[in-house]
Amino acid sequence: MTINDANDYAAIVADPEVMKFIGSGKPQTPKEAGEYVEKCIENFNAYGWARFAVTSKESGELLGLCGYAIYNNELDFGWKYASRFWNKGYGFEAAKAVLDLGIRKYRFPRIVCISYPENKGSIRIIEKIGMVFERDIFLEGKLLKKYVKLNY
Repeated sequence: MTINDANDYAAIVADPEVMKFIGSGKPQTPKEAGEYVEKCIENFNAYGWARFAVTSKESGELLGLCGYAIYNNELDFGWKYASRFWNKGYGFEAAKAVLDLGIRKYRFPRIVCISYPENKGSIRIIEKIGMVFERDIFLEGKLLKKYVKLNY
């Protein structure tokens, strides 16, 4: 991601449907979105990985993001997309490519994906890319499903 993605990203995370199963479940303000983009840039500069921008090959438009972050003291693999791009295969294609990057390039030994049980779209992607259900967890009082990919 670059700072130029901040406005487009802010529009994505202002949508209550996009944010329904992410964090607190509330849309982000433009300021929060800008800070998140800055954090992604910082992570990439520090580690060589982050949540990466996912863009349209045809138009260059920001569709969303997919990649890695440290969350709950683990390497978390996640994504979010503008709702108009849901159910078009972008989520699966990006998740497959970025998971492969984590395994082959970064050689992450353990990758975690966490999802609300009600988030059927993300769970479908998680399972389709070969991640395995590990257990139910509670974070901030919410029941979540934890999936893992081991790379030993």
